[in-house]
Amino acid sequence: MADIPHEARHRAGRQGTSGHQAPGRREAPARATRSQSTGTHQAPAKPSGSQAAGTHQAPSRASRSRATGRRQAAAKPSRIFAGLALPTAATVALMFCAAGAAVATSAKTQTARSNVSASAKVTPRPPAGDPAAQRVRQVAETERAEAALTTSTARANQQDLALLRATSVARGVERTKLAAEAAVAKREAFAHSWRLPITDPRTTSGFGYRWGRLHAGEDFAVDVGTPLAAMSSGTVVFAGEESGFGNLVEIRYWDGTISYYGHMSVISVNVDESVDPGEIVGESGNTGHSTGPHLHLEIHPDGGEAIDPLPWLADHHISP
Repeated sequence: MADIPHEARHRAGRQGTSGHQAPGRREAPARATRSQSTGTHQAPAKPSGSQAAGTHQAPSRASRSRATGRRQAAAKPSRIFAGLALPTAATVALMFCAAGAAVATSAKTQTARSNVSASAKVTPRPPAGDPAAQRVRQVAETERAEAALTTSTARANQQDLALLRATSVARGVERTKLAAEAAVAKREAFAHSWRLPITDPRTTSGFGYRWGRLHAGEDFAVDVGTPLAAMSSGTVVFAGEESGFGNLVEIRYWDGTISYYGHMSVISVNVDESVDPGEIVGESGNTGHSTGPHLHLEIHPDGGEAIDPLPWLADHHISP
């Protein structure tokens, strides 16, 4: 009886008490018994106490069982389909949820990747066919080329400046070297230059024999106290008084030639003193065997015998 629904029991009770079927519903004929199927007559079931006593006859247990079995048989397909539908709907729902989650996850991943790619780009690349974008690219390329050219030009200018400085330094060194060499050459030229002992000389007595004796020099008439200069660079080998010459100065020059200055009134140098061309060594006078103020000049090449001074002066481009 636990398998009979409440509604079936209620209907069964109504049928048992009223003795007729509910309107609109018709009871299915009871399954024939074995005797009916064989053609024999079976006696009806013995009525219960309630049927005999009351007006309405309650349905028998067999009929109730048959009714309950028919209702359960009718309800089983729907229960089977309901049992099958619930797992199917749940599975479909789960599948849709999983697919939605996968799609959502994929969409989120693609969106994140798109955001990363978009953030990695400095500026979005304009369409290739856009004239404004092409002009922007051309301007950017021109600016980059100009910047590279400026950098290259600056480097070239720095290199040129460094080369110019190095060249200037080299030229300065060269100029210094040349100047030093020129100074040395100038000093050497000056040291090896020649000049007359006096300016505007006047000869009064020449080289040769007089009164049976050799006059071994050239006499130049000058006033007493006229400055006398060295003819070139050299060293004083004698400075003092000598018989016949009076006060005498002898100078050995750089080429070995020795000059004599006689009849001096003042001597301004000492022996072994170096002199330069034009340096004052004393003053003219009238000392020794002299007939008047004058300079007695003798030339002794390589310190040897005296020679005529005038040809020698001419050979050294200092003729009076």
